[in-house]
Formats: sequence, structure tokens, C-alpha cells
Amino acid sequence: MKQKLTTIASFITTVSFLGANGQIQKEKPIFHYSVMDAMRNGVYIGELSIKSLADKGSFGLGTYNHLDGEMIALDGIFYRIASDGRVTKAESEREVPFAAVAFFRADKQFETSGIKNIEMLQKEIISKLPSSNKPYAIRIECTFESIVVGGANKLEDKNTTGLAELMKTRPLYKSEKISGTMVGFYNPPSFASIDLSPFHFHFISDDKTFGGHLVSGDLSSAKIKISIDEKPGYEIVLPKQNETFNKPWPQQRSTKSSY
Repeated sequence: MKQKLTTIASFITTVSFLGANGQIQKEKPIFHYSVMDAMRNGVYIGELSIKSLADKGSFGLGTYNHLDGEMIALDGIFYRIASDGRVTKAESEREVPFAAVAFFRADKQFETSGIKNIEMLQKEIISKLPSSNKPYAIRIECTFESIVVGGANKLEDKNTTGLAELMKTRPLYKSEKISGTMVGFYNPPSFASIDLSPFHFHFISDDKTFGGHLVSGDLSSAKIKISIDEKPGYEIVLPKQNETFNKPWPQQRSTKSSY
């Protein structure tokens, strides 16, 4: 049965480039199913399957219905981090309430070292962005001396507790001396209702046994490889048949960049 989706907005500037076959190709925007403000207001059910989401991007992050695990998409594979921290490949029919995905094509790549923590890394990335007012998909290959990532506990069907409250008791997973990939996006402050701003990152280890929403970390002295893909905007599709989404939301402006 076809997915019942509603496209609300598309903030897109068309960008073209020559593909390997010499044909003109269009740069695709970041695809968003739902928006972060919906999660902030307890919308945890959507109608979009992983199979359909994969048509919109092979790189990205999100979560699964009822917050049943964190999502990481890398190199076309969609992973699910369960509440106990176990990493598996997501079933194609599993549905999502929120996701941000893209087809990744690096416009800029560079290596850096001497970065001690996530805060320093974010400052370094911002200094390299052509503009802080545009969105970017960002892939980072690095090694952590220590790292903390967050997971999610599956909710009951009718639970609409706001995300900020749920994050106070989210499961946390820790590891040391671990290499992997940070998958995420830079979102300008003007789009903080769509996604976390300025950054939203998930992490998955090279052996695909550890991952989650990046909370904090101390980086090793090894070189960090950063790849940046400038995007022309966002394509946003919203859940259609969802009472929680359709009703008025309370204002939660103070929580926009907290998780």
C-alpha cells in the first residue's frame, strides 16, 4: 500500500553538477520526514517505512516509531540501536516518526588533528563552512578516547511526553578508544524548528557494534577526516494521519538545542 504522506514545504535552490557520465545532475536537498518541533511536542508515530525512506537518501539519522531505538544510515544501510545498546540492521518495513537523510557527495574534505573534544570539533567545522546560513551533511571519521552516546526507550502507544522530558532519563552508552563515523548535519539557527541546531550527530563504530546519538566525547590525537556536503535546502514531508501532530502544540522554544 502506498505511503500516505503530505509535503509541506521545500526550501530548495537547484544546484547542478556534471556526473561521471558527463550528464547534468541536480544536487538533492536534505529530506526530512517530520520536524524536530513535532518530536518536542510528543509526536512519535509516522507512516514512512525504511524502504521508502531509502529512496530519499543513503546517509542520515532519525528514530523509529514509539522511539523504539535510534537510527543511523550510512553507505545505504539503515541501522537501529535498541534500548539495550545492541546494533542491528533495521527491517525495511519498520516505520519512523522523524528522519533526516541525504545522498552524500562531499564538496569539501580535509583532515585535522589536535582537536580534544566535540566542542572544539564543532568550532573547527563552522570555521570551514562556506556559509553558516546554509545546511550541510557532514561525515566525520575519527577515534574517540572516550565517548557517550544516547539511546531511546520504547514508549507506550499513547505516550506523548515531550522529548526534552524523555531525554532526562534516556539510556546512555559509553565506550573508550573506539573508531567510527559521525553521521549528521549542520542546521542553521533559522531552521532550528526542523532539526537540532547547529549540529545533530549520531555515531556508529567501525565494527557496527556500538552507536547512538552523540552526547559527548574526548577525541584522540589521531587525524580526523571531515567531509562536508553543501545542500541546497530541505524537502519536508509531514505525517498525515496523526492526531498528536494535528493538534495545537505548546511552545517549547527554550528546548530547541538541548538534547
